[in-house]
Amino acid sequence: MEVTRTNRPEFDAETEGRMRTLTFEWLLNEIVPKGERLLDLGAGACIFAQRAVNAGYSVTAVDARAVRLPEELDDRIQFFEADVRDFEPPEEPDVVAILGLLYHLPLTEQSDLLERFRGRTVILDTQIHDPHLVTDAAAEWATEFVSTDDGYEGVVFPELNNPMASIGNAESFWHTEDSLLRLAEDCGYETAAPIEPVYVSKYGARKFYVLN
Repeated sequence: MEVTRTNRPEFDAETEGRMRTLTFEWLLNEIVPKGERLLDLGAGACIFAQRAVNAGYSVTAVDARAVRLPEELDDRIQFFEADVRDFEPPEEPDVVAILGLLYHLPLTEQSDLLERFRGRTVILDTQIHDPHLVTDAAAEWATEFVSTDDGYEGVVFPELNNPMASIGNAESFWHTEDSLLRLAEDCGYETAAPIEPVYVSKYGARKFYVLN
């Protein structure tokens, strides 16, 4: 797989959330091949779906929970309360946004999700395991390095009662960057653009990727 590292602009932003939305807008406007339909998986409050609508996309947003939806959702966003793992979009998307979702899934479900959308442009925002960037908020799980039988490497995150967790799984897998890129290649993607620099969220390293 061809890997091309791409530097995002230095945004004047004070919060992680604002930096993420600015990065997403920049990717849609400057990096991602222009399409018409965008599918936002694990859409939450539809913050990114709204940015995609503003960028000219027809947007389908999906989340297993509707509790975070704004009271007045933009009527240009078609929202479905459904499990992203078996959701079939009404139209084939040109771009798929998987933002803050993949790392809440176990490894087999990560593979299943990425394989379903190969051939599309995927914008991915996910935790990656970098032992040098683990924060004090992380627990012992962040130091227990795992190598799977398939050769993927990272740490196992206990989802427990995390309100942001995917429904129905107690653990998820956080790849190292090399392992994540290998997963993308194994799922049929030909190119990957890691968006630099990495940023640090509550538990450690996190990064955007564009997969094709």
